[in-house]
Amino acid sequence: MAEGGFQVGVRRNEFSSEWYAIFLDSIPAATTEAELRGIERWLPAGRFPRLLDVCCGPGRHARALAARGHRVLGVDANAEAVSRAAAAAPPGARFRTLDMRALDALRESFDGVLSLWHSFGYFDDAGNRDALRQMAARLTPNGRLLIDVYNRDHIAKLPLQEHLERGGRVVHSRRSWDGPRHRVVLEYEGGGSDEVEFQLYTPEEFTELARSVGLRPLLACAWFRESVRPSEDHARMQLLFERQDA
Repeated sequence: MAEGGFQVGVRRNEFSSEWYAIFLDSIPAATTEAELRGIERWLPAGRFPRLLDVCCGPGRHARALAARGHRVLGVDANAEAVSRAAAAAPPGARFRTLDMRALDALRESFDGVLSLWHSFGYFDDAGNRDALRQMAARLTPNGRLLIDVYNRDHIAKLPLQEHLERGGRVVHSRRSWDGPRHRVVLEYEGGGSDEVEFQLYTPEEFTELARSVGLRPLLACAWFRESVRPSEDHARMQLLFERQDA
């Protein structure tokens, strides 16, 4: 047992079909539309036609962006999610099973890279930095990276145990911390569970991490609205960067 109650050898961050059904498939269409409007403002298809969607899941954003004029490659380590995305893909959307730590294997560049719905921070410090470096390396000069992650200042205020309803299911969650690393055990009424562990950042910390891999900050907000600043009052934050070449 490691510090903070973390069990050694437990398989984490391999999301079950129950997790996708409960947390992702239940997202309201209005929420997705609001997110897409933000993406289109910051990465308009006319200036940023080629997009890479990292950890695309079943293609919630990638399919819609392709339908709106982008050419999108979605990658995810979950082969089942990628299969779902590809089955409903419109022209302009491609999908590939690929771990985010293997983006250097891609032999193409993109005008924009997306990492949405908190799909970052699963590795140690060096692994997280390298994953971000690989995202930045896929950008064309002056290309943009948009990342959507939890704000640690908000998550730190949440209770260590919660009972909530998502997607028509009751979910029991137990949280624990090891420094800035956050672990959540999810147990679903009726059966099934998931265990997730990831590094959480403040806006300032993530900005410094991005600078270290050659990214220049352009915008920090919450709820995909430029007028809302990241703070402990908002669970997620969106950070927009530009590749800064020497």
